[in-house]
Amino acid sequence: MDPFKNTDANYAFPSGDAFLVYPGEDGPIESIRLEVLHEALQDLRALQLLESLVGREQVLALLGEGLYYEITFEQYPQEQEWYQKGTD
Repeated sequence: MDPFKNTDANYAFPSGDAFLVYPGEDGPIESIRLEVLHEALQDLRALQLLESLVGREQVLALLGEGLYYEITFEQYPQEQEWYQKGTD
């Protein structure tokens, strides 16, 4: 199967979700999905380390700064500015 031509693994997944790496002439090519997954796991580890140092409640308070609601799987910040705060 050519993942560049068959992007959904024969309708098994939404296009782009089927592959984390693609074949390249000089070895595997990482997908954007894999790069984002890697970044998410790094964020998770950083938050776990912070939690071990200051406690879960403090981490949740820091994440929720400036929000008028609790972060859940159904309700979460969608503004780019929230994700970039503190990166200056």
